[in-house]
Amino acid sequence: MRRSSAPSMKGVKPSSTATLRQTNESQLKQFQMEKADSAVVNLLNSNENHAHILKSLAITRKHSSESSAADSSSNTQPKFRFIVVWGKISTKKHKTWEGDGTLELSGRTATLKDDEGKTIASSTGIKVDTIVEGTRLIVGTKEVEVMEKLCVDNVDNKTEKENTVQDIPLAKKMKHNVFNTPKVCEKSLHGESSSGNSFKQVGVTIEEIPPDFVQLVMLRPSFEHQWNYNQRKSPVSDVTVPYVLSKHLRPHQREGVSFLYECILGFRCSENIEQFGAILADEMGLGKTLQCIALIHTLLKQGPYGHPILKRVLIVTPSTLVENWEKEFNKWLKSERIFTFIASPTNKLKKYAQSSHIPILIISYELLSKQILELDSVKFDLIICDEGHRLKNSAIKVSSILDAIDCSRRIILTGTPIQNELNEFYSLINFVNPGLLGTYSEFKTKYEIPILQSQQPGVLPQYQDLGKCKLEELNSVTSSFILRRTQEIINNYLPEKQEVVIFCHPSVLQRVLFRVALQYYNGTDPSSTSPLQMITILKKICNHPSLIATTENIECESIIKLLNDKIPAWQDMGPTDSGKLAVLESLLEALIERQEKVVIVSYYSKTLDMIMGLCEHYNYKFCRLDGSTPPHNRCKIVSSFNNTDTFIFLLSAKAGGTGLNLTGASRLVMYDNDWNPASDLQAMSRIWRDGQTRTVFIYRLITAFSIEEKIYQRQISKSSLSGSVVDLKQNLSNLKFSDQELKDLFSMADDGDDCNTHQMLGCHCSGHGDIPEPISNANQKIAVTPERSKFQIGKAKPKVTQIEPKHALKMQELMRWEHYRAPFKEPILEELSLVACWKEILFIFRSKNIQLCRQPVIDVTSNTCLN
Repeated sequence: MRRSSAPSMKGVKPSSTATLRQTNESQLKQFQMEKADSAVVNLLNSNENHAHILKSLAITRKHSSESSAADSSSNTQPKFRFIVVWGKISTKKHKTWEGDGTLELSGRTATLKDDEGKTIASSTGIKVDTIVEGTRLIVGTKEVEVMEKLCVDNVDNKTEKENTVQDIPLAKKMKHNVFNTPKVCEKSLHGESSSGNSFKQVGVTIEEIPPDFVQLVMLRPSFEHQWNYNQRKSPVSDVTVPYVLSKHLRPHQREGVSFLYECILGFRCSENIEQFGAILADEMGLGKTLQCIALIHTLLKQGPYGHPILKRVLIVTPSTLVENWEKEFNKWLKSERIFTFIASPTNKLKKYAQSSHIPILIISYELLSKQILELDSVKFDLIICDEGHRLKNSAIKVSSILDAIDCSRRIILTGTPIQNELNEFYSLINFVNPGLLGTYSEFKTKYEIPILQSQQPGVLPQYQDLGKCKLEELNSVTSSFILRRTQEIINNYLPEKQEVVIFCHPSVLQRVLFRVALQYYNGTDPSSTSPLQMITILKKICNHPSLIATTENIECESIIKLLNDKIPAWQDMGPTDSGKLAVLESLLEALIERQEKVVIVSYYSKTLDMIMGLCEHYNYKFCRLDGSTPPHNRCKIVSSFNNTDTFIFLLSAKAGGTGLNLTGASRLVMYDNDWNPASDLQAMSRIWRDGQTRTVFIYRLITAFSIEEKIYQRQISKSSLSGSVVDLKQNLSNLKFSDQELKDLFSMADDGDDCNTHQMLGCHCSGHGDIPEPISNANQKIAVTPERSKFQIGKAKPKVTQIEPKHALKMQELMRWEHYRAPFKEPILEELSLVACWKEILFIFRSKNIQLCRQPVIDVTSNTCLN
């Protein structure tokens, strides 16, 4: 290849051009001779044709560089980082943490560092796939609790391949401008004008409001409020939510915006105590983000006394949701002149402090704790904490930092129910309305001790009455600024949903492994195998026997060794060795013919690996989101799945519980279940939400006569075991089992023609789609305990006690489902896409959620009717 030797002509006199050219040519030749290797030097000095030699040399060096790159990549291990709080090892139920820090995992080596990067402790033998938010573990001499997963560093090519859509270029996956604003606004924003002047048009063309539209007007301040806060005696004006947002708000969202408005303006103060905080604890899918955006946009422009209430707003959120908040602002206020500042390691807070024209700051909890000093000069008028239940521990650093910010208007958003730990409940209340309940010692004396004493067994009646009185007093104080609505209020806006529970026959191999495992456990010393280890082994067998196969060196007399001796080589195993996998294989084959997308959810990464292998075998296009997915890739993967022809979305229930809207799929398969029914419900709500236009089918696969069926029975009953799991983030190691529960758990039910769960119901139906107790049967009155308020700490009272129920509430609901027993009728199999696998199915429960007076489904992106 010839290299041009012409020098730059900049600043060179014409008379000296030839001399300068000769000088540069000699210098270049000398430089090349010094840097070239022996092969190039010999080539330059020879008279041969250089083309063939140069081509061979290039190929040799290319292979050499590729091999060295492969060697370096093979030695690179992914490094996982978590935000944690740490302290001394303690057996206390309520931990006292010493500080914040980060936990770094490389391989199985864990390193704990404080917030300054100093190493505190380290340990080995920790598996990253067992760590989720809320997990507690021992690292060296310290105990830590995981608050949030940050990122994955040095992820190899295989991991990147798993986290992207197979066979689809990323550039083609994304659909930009999904939310289209009115055309008239776009012309205004781009400054298009028929007059032809060169100035860009400033402002937005006002959209015409229909005459029958009801504006959302906020409550006017009371006389006492005007006396205390309208010192200038300005005339009172109505505050109206702009039409650009109010036209999208549903009734419950209108109520939520009004509630937040009244709280942060102090309209709900009680007993002359100033309080400007609120907790919005709506369930997932009810639009908490949209309600906050409507509130912010309204108060940035208006106020009851003629001037805007807000100038600067701080939104703090987990790092995985920062991008989601930015997208929501762009979606709903794309045509408005509202600017947001997204804080990042490269976008420092110092820039925001100097940008007075940007009212909204969106930042993660971790970054705020590191850069809080940059905000000393900024006065915030409102703080919003998304996923605010992480502030329930007032000892962590981010809680103290947020609490120290001089801002009285504070809002906590959480979809996780507030639990019965009174000290955590106090921390949240004290953050939004400081001092309302006094100091913690005063709160403990006045409320916590009497309430806890009244719930102890054998307590005297006077202590029960005192605790009940204090509980009612506490609820009356806090109910004015806490709002929670369940998903039932939006059911009329969603399409039909069918939930199907499928009990699959265990395979011959699974039956053998179940008996071997249970005989080993019941016939050996209980200390040799812990109950939790046994539960994990049995659940793996339910998913597929290959999941317990291992090539590692194991003890000769261990249960893993005994089971591996019964398992054939992996080449000899297939989907038919697991009843659930056989059903899933047939279901996927039917769905791809129907051209319906599906989401497959599992709690175990190895199970997702197995299903991913099945997808690769059949050349199904799929994508995957699990704990190893970098936060900045989550939205890209979700958007790609919803907007392309990707068939399958593999989802880890532990990593994908929040912030995912997978309405591109109309089918969801829960491949395994969890002790906590709320965790399953959270995963199942990914597809039945706003934006869904097709009938939704949700399948729960359960291996009949196994531990999975017993877990499901405890989910739908009021047994002490299911009641002991009250926290979404509670680790399985915190579960407590009685001896009788363990005996029942580790017993093998006999195979039969009927489902054990159906027998437990005491149902004598024919099993041909009958509903034993239809909802229309309103003559029978039973003692139904209402859904317990997530902010009501005591026990709810029954509404009616005329006749004692035969089943618990959730069990009673199962009696209102359709019951199907093999052999099944062909129409039901065709409707559920299960025709090819009916022999693998023992029993089916089906619930149809059909809205008789269903509202039209509205596409919130274009405000058009879809059905």
